[in-house]
Amino acid sequence: MQNNFNTIDLSFYNTTKYKLTLCLSMTIFFSLFLLFFLPFGVSNYNPKHQYTADFLFFIMLLMGIMFVFSLANEFLLRPLIFKKATYKSVVLWSLWTFILLGTINFLTYNYIGDWHDFHFKSGVEFIINCASVLVFPLVGTFFFFRYNRLQQQFNLILTNVDKRVDAAQLITFEGQGNNDKIVLAVSAFQYARAQDNYVELYYLEGEKLAKFLIRASLSSLSESISILAIARCHRSYIVNLYHVKSAKGGNSDLKLYLDPFDTEIPVSKSYREAIMNDLKAVKKFG
Repeated sequence: MQNNFNTIDLSFYNTTKYKLTLCLSMTIFFSLFLLFFLPFGVSNYNPKHQYTADFLFFIMLLMGIMFVFSLANEFLLRPLIFKKATYKSVVLWSLWTFILLGTINFLTYNYIGDWHDFHFKSGVEFIINCASVLVFPLVGTFFFFRYNRLQQQFNLILTNVDKRVDAAQLITFEGQGNNDKIVLAVSAFQYARAQDNYVELYYLEGEKLAKFLIRASLSSLSESISILAIARCHRSYIVNLYHVKSAKGGNSDLKLYLDPFDTEIPVSKSYREAIMNDLKAVKKFG
């Protein structure tokens, strides 16, 4: 069966919430950028520029026009051209959006300034400059929604982990010393943490979280365990997926939270995909 996390899910791209957020973020970000930084000659229509009522009116007018055209572009025009969202269509539509909004802003700018800079070369430069500003809210909005979608998928797996995992199955943890050995049930083991040349094993003992220290490397310990629910998630941690109840954070700061003490376990970026796959496998096969 194809893994959901290996498929491209851009369903959020066609939602009303995404389109409205995109239009608002581009309009507000661009207008504030012009207002505070006055880039690429935006005040040229008034050589003696000051923050006057006329200038603020110009910014508000530009903001209103840009928002209206953004809405029309996203809600009216895009559905006629791109029915399904793909990375290719997202890139192409983003380029078109830069051209459209750059052109609209250029025409508005010249209209206010009595067409003093209405030249093809100036128009091209204006579009490029506008694109260099609009790319930030556009990319930011896209990845914000993309991350939220991935998080929803991840949480779906967490909330549907199959309880058919054999909780009574025993795990043997053995280190280099004569007394470095402990046998735990899957239901008891919580996580392991590397500490210099030792590994701390945390497990449930009644209603308390107990600790057992063995002399071993985390890598050798991880390789010796062939139980699906026990997975390496960080250079310093092994976690029992059976106890994972939630996850928070992004690609580089994802954290797992374990029952019953809400213990926080970090997940390295390099292990994130593997942890997702292991959770799905635990859900599917038990």
